[in-house]
Amino acid sequence: MELWFRRAMELDPNSYDACNTKLLYLEPKWHGSIEEMLKFGRECVESKEWSGHVPLVLADAHDEVPLYYLEKSDQATYWKRPEVWLDIKAAFEKFFWLNPNKPGWHHNYARYAYWCEQWDELNQQLLQLGPVNYDYFGGKEEFDKMVLLAKQHAAPDAIGDNK
Repeated sequence: MELWFRRAMELDPNSYDACNTKLLYLEPKWHGSIEEMLKFGRECVESKEWSGHVPLVLADAHDEVPLYYLEKSDQATYWKRPEVWLDIKAAFEKFFWLNPNKPGWHHNYARYAYWCEQWDELNQQLLQLGPVNYDYFGGKEEFDKMVLLAKQHAAPDAIGDNK
């Protein structure tokens, strides 16, 4: 796998598909572990050679990790772990630095901020959404609930005039 992965990345350092395939290979159900998945995801963010959508592989890794928890309560609390948010934030900051003209991805970042209860960041992302894809958030009612919670929990200066 490593040989073919290296060859793919040499041909296209922006190959999200090659990175996502390696991430799949590293899942515990195949040939890896949760630790290896997250380690590789972090490599995708830290790489000076890879770009494009590659940093988002770390977010993809975090999407998969809760599926390996048997208890639903463990799945729900996973997103509240501080280290999870640090990884999500790093992935999206690098992605937006590399791809400043990809505003559609603010939807994704906003959803992660919501799951991680990062209210100030969620409020910042809501300002950048543009036309809202309500289905992505589970419908307009769910989106409105998310916005309300974000405003209720935000620091007063995080969303501008919070009166």
